[in-house]
Amino acid sequence: MVRGRFSSVTTKLARPLLSLDRAQCRAHSSLAERLQQELTTRKLPLMYDYLHPQPSHLLNLTLYDILPQSSNTGEAQTSLPSITNPSPLPIGHHLIYFPPQVTLSQLLPDGTDVLHTPGDPFNRRLWAGGKLRFPAGAPLLDGSRAVCIESMRNVTVKGREGEEKVIVTIERRIGTVPEGESEAQTWSRLWTENEADAGESSVIENRDLIFMRCKTSEQIQSDREQFGKPNRIVKAPSEATFRHSILPTKSLLFRFSALTFNAHSIHLDKNYTQNQEGYKNLLVHGPLTLTLLLSVLQHNLSRLSLRLDGFDYRNLAPLFVEEELTVCGRPKNDGSIWDVWIEGPDGGLAVRGTARTCSLS
Repeated sequence: MVRGRFSSVTTKLARPLLSLDRAQCRAHSSLAERLQQELTTRKLPLMYDYLHPQPSHLLNLTLYDILPQSSNTGEAQTSLPSITNPSPLPIGHHLIYFPPQVTLSQLLPDGTDVLHTPGDPFNRRLWAGGKLRFPAGAPLLDGSRAVCIESMRNVTVKGREGEEKVIVTIERRIGTVPEGESEAQTWSRLWTENEADAGESSVIENRDLIFMRCKTSEQIQSDREQFGKPNRIVKAPSEATFRHSILPTKSLLFRFSALTFNAHSIHLDKNYTQNQEGYKNLLVHGPLTLTLLLSVLQHNLSRLSLRLDGFDYRNLAPLFVEEELTVCGRPKNDGSIWDVWIEGPDGGLAVRGTARTCSLS
């Protein structure tokens, strides 16, 4: 009898808990469905640019002292290259073209733009990773008009109610356009419903942004108490065949912010970063991290007469200003696939990626 009464009481207690779980699941599902519908149908403006060599040239100057150089490179070329003998757009340099073309009123309090945001209460964002494809040869830096078409392909909501994270997958398709071409014609040439179909794009990039609620004062205080304490680290997957260490400085972060028209405070304002985001110092940009990784990788691939064909990566841990990071890589199997990663100053895994390569010929 006691056992029966205990079972009955337990069942009665469990019923409201099950009802609460079901209600939370419905709320979670409703939020995911609403954001999926709202964001994937949001029409984003086309971003036009001219593929002049100057932005790429300025990025080269910014990175010259911290990237590996060929033995015959000599001193940095400080004069602007001419478009009469144009070079192809270097791997990763598309990230500094097509900056967000928004007004100051379209910036949120943290300096990010409103184009991809799911709205309140998800006002914090982080760059989580992405993938790259290069379906055609790199466009030339000859001053041609080009466009970047952005669309939000997918939205995922993770986490319990009240602690959800919204992951927005943005696709960017880049290609040249003739002067006077209509937006409708540009869309029909470059964008396809089928993600696997490249259309006439020369670069296709997917980036995953995570949107989160602002932290409470209690959460910020808890984060601040961890400053200077060792974190749990994930070790690298294997021994590297190449390693290159870089010390990101405030000047590097500022210049990359300027080149990309990026006003996000976590890269520029230490006070904001510590007191609003709960990080110990300025964060290295997601696209800057990607640029460094791709640049070091391509340097090593070119010595083997290989080029990058595609790349997938995930950001696993933040990288901070004035803390050394190390770009590493190792070929797999026949060398057409490479494991590539970035280690933080403690040797922990911060970024992990997979590169697909093909012959330069």
